[in-house]
Amino acid sequence: MSGLVLTLTATALGAPAPPVAAAVPAAVTTPFKAGGEGYRCFRIPALVTTPSGALLAFAEGRVATCSDIGHNDIVMRKSTDGGRSWGPLKVVVGSADEDAHGNPAPVVDAATGRVSLLYATGPWSGTPGEPVRGPRSLRVVHSVDDGAGWAEGAPLPHLKPAGRAWIATGPGHGIQLARGPHRGRLVVPGDYTTTGGRAGGQLYVSDDGGLTWSLGAQAEVDRATAPAFPAELSVAETTGGGVYVNARSSARCGTENHRMATTSTDGGATFDAPFSPVPGLDTPPVSGSLLRLHAKELGAAQDRLLFSAPSRLGPHTLEDRRELAIRSSYDEGRTWQTAGTVVTPGRSGYSDLALLPSGAIGVLYESAGNIPHSDLVFTSFTEAQLDASHRELRLPRTSDTGPNGYGNHALVHGGAQLGSRGSGRAMTFDGQDDYLRLVSCSDSLRLGAGDFTLTAWFRHTATTGALPIVWGYGMGSGVRQFWLRAEPGRGAIRAAIDTGTAYAEVRTTSSYNDGQWHHAVLRRQAGRLALSVDGGQEFTATAPAGDITPPAEFSVHIGARPDFPNQPAGVTELFRGGLDDIRLFGRALTAQEVSRVKGGALDVANEEERVRLGFSSIW
Repeated sequence: MSGLVLTLTATALGAPAPPVAAAVPAAVTTPFKAGGEGYRCFRIPALVTTPSGALLAFAEGRVATCSDIGHNDIVMRKSTDGGRSWGPLKVVVGSADEDAHGNPAPVVDAATGRVSLLYATGPWSGTPGEPVRGPRSLRVVHSVDDGAGWAEGAPLPHLKPAGRAWIATGPGHGIQLARGPHRGRLVVPGDYTTTGGRAGGQLYVSDDGGLTWSLGAQAEVDRATAPAFPAELSVAETTGGGVYVNARSSARCGTENHRMATTSTDGGATFDAPFSPVPGLDTPPVSGSLLRLHAKELGAAQDRLLFSAPSRLGPHTLEDRRELAIRSSYDEGRTWQTAGTVVTPGRSGYSDLALLPSGAIGVLYESAGNIPHSDLVFTSFTEAQLDASHRELRLPRTSDTGPNGYGNHALVHGGAQLGSRGSGRAMTFDGQDDYLRLVSCSDSLRLGAGDFTLTAWFRHTATTGALPIVWGYGMGSGVRQFWLRAEPGRGAIRAAIDTGTAYAEVRTTSSYNDGQWHHAVLRRQAGRLALSVDGGQEFTATAPAGDITPPAEFSVHIGARPDFPNQPAGVTELFRGGLDDIRLFGRALTAQEVSRVKGGALDVANEEERVRLGFSSIW
């Protein structure tokens, strides 16, 4: 029911159904195809338009692997027809060495046509499979003939002050200020870490068309104490000649805000305030791109900034990079519309935006099949096409109503709807694309090596397949996880835990597929794993000792396996039926406590209750 997601969700919330809109083209051309031109894969797109109307697309050409560290060149293709076709691949940096060149950040001087390409570079050692990064520095090359030839510029050691460790540019294009007291200034963003445990973002500026560069605004925090720091900055000019900066946040867990922003009102010389979270701009941890589309002070009817990035909210740097979308701000980045336009619903990673000579909007972005990157794809569309495909991107939520205020609210995917269980509400799933996710990966959801209890009401009538009820963390052999699912094909309810080195599972003798409501309880207690349904027989197994929670980011899926919608061909493991009153406790409940939970009591082991999904509303 993917095509009905918006209609059903809006109807469930009492809003009118949105009109059906034509989609923008997901792909026009593929300037950089993995496996071609001697490169294993291509990553880190950058895109600029020159005064003559040429479109220059840049990328990292990664030779042996797709790793950030390794023999990586900076490559370019040129288009003179708005991206419909591309000239031959040109190695701009790296043809004479095997160093790790990366983060291409081009910027164009409108007066001279000079293209300055700042980039980061450094040696590496070891094998391609286990590379070791060497010290990194910044360099610049220039082209005055629309990318046909490139000249090495002066070294830029002054852009890496003493005490800096990691240093980067972009990724993505820089800008030239078109108004205000610093008109003509070139601004390229970057980020860094220090040898003293600090990290931050900075701007590199040039007032002579890119011939010389200096450090502009800088903002850094202590990584040990700050909740997050900015990385992979993108910039756009604000009205009056200022700079708006939107950055990837380092925070992955404990938050749904994966973007940070600040401004500079002095042309990029200093930041007006520390970077702060951007609420409501749903993305995974990923680089994004900004583009000034309109400005009223230049005669347009409205101010408008565009932002491109995957819009699937989640903490994962790979799994959640999907659904590349363009979103808009009409108040200079102070707020962003939660509605936008999906360019592709599939895998997508980094992207870069450019305004084409025709007035169309171009985007160069990472895409592939089962991973978010390996090819770089280009597409373009008009503003009218962009707006015609406009729809709500922010997913509905259903509340965690647990007593401890953890706020582990679930995202509602597909068209999962509220149904009923007795006199109360429940969640219904169609088995096609409905499921829920907990994506904050908060500490409250880390079950660790301790005992726990998972309880859930379920109802289904399936006779084949497997129906996930709750699936925590990862999946696959040797991956930390826990899960509970109905398996009508095996005639069982089955559950398991995995510490990464040891695994245990339990199963019942029925899948309870009679269309009636049943209450399942999974417990890990004192070295045993136990599963029961409706307070009946407990099926047990020896539970391995050890932590079942991944050390880094994770999600908890309800009604789906973690690999949906990227499951293998012929596999669709989604719950179809109803679920209700899902609770997770950080200890093993007693038999009496389990009975009280089944009866609906809300005061059971509240001190250890990590999440409670009662499905009373979708918001």
